[in-house]
Amino acid sequence: MKLIKLLAVFILITLNHLHVKAQQIEIGMLLGTSHYIGDLSDEKLNFSNTYFAASLFGRYNFSNKIAIKGMAAYGRISGDDKQSNLLTSKLRNLNFYTDIYEFSLHFEYNLLKNDLRNLHSRPFIPYVFGGIGVFKFNPKTELAGTIYELQPLKTEGQGSTVYNEIKQYNLTEISFPFGLGFRTRISDAFYVGFETGLRFTTTNYLDDVGGKYGDNNVVKANSGAIGAALADRSWEVNGLGTPSFKEGDLRSDKKTFQNDLYLISGITLTYIIRSKGQACPTFFN
Repeated sequence: MKLIKLLAVFILITLNHLHVKAQQIEIGMLLGTSHYIGDLSDEKLNFSNTYFAASLFGRYNFSNKIAIKGMAAYGRISGDDKQSNLLTSKLRNLNFYTDIYEFSLHFEYNLLKNDLRNLHSRPFIPYVFGGIGVFKFNPKTELAGTIYELQPLKTEGQGSTVYNEIKQYNLTEISFPFGLGFRTRISDAFYVGFETGLRFTTTNYLDDVGGKYGDNNVVKANSGAIGAALADRSWEVNGLGTPSFKEGDLRSDKKTFQNDLYLISGITLTYIIRSKGQACPTFFN
């Protein structure tokens, strides 16, 4: 939480105290969607799990090629083994959802020059970006009509006497946004565009699935009957009514990415703030 506050303060100071001459400061918003890539999506984008996402951002143009952008974003992601085509995933039968709250700093490179000096120019500006951010998440699931937060249940035996070496994962982590977009000026005051950015993360637990199955009796002793029931949900689908997996079986079976990822995409609308002495922009020219 302290890291999130420090980054947010840094972004605000950067946007509010930079001295602007011929360059421009922009403020804007993104409205779009968020998606998840991880164990419970077979490491693929599943467009059936599409959620609303939004962000507020500020951009400072250092030149007609280089800009920096601070962003505060929200999205929701989810995954469900029931949607998998893999029999092993269907038997695993886990699911989750979580809200994502992100604060990030993006460094942008315009592939075509942005005409900063000409108020009436209408440039088309494709760009690429990379950056760093912090985000907060909290995976949850539903059982018998009740919603449970998964991290406190330590579903892989984290912190138990038997698995004391397995530490509980954090709910605040680092992300590395990479992506591309484009924007075009529709008046002397506004840009519209589109942006999509993949977030590489430092956690394999966006979905609460990141290691191996613990002994179900150990999980039960450590986290109660609910923790044990949610640690191995194969009992719901295997026709036996008891867990199918044994201690040491892989719960996370990633083959491509070490950690989970999420994606934020959407339409952007940006307002141009002119430097002192420049004409005040208007929506229509």
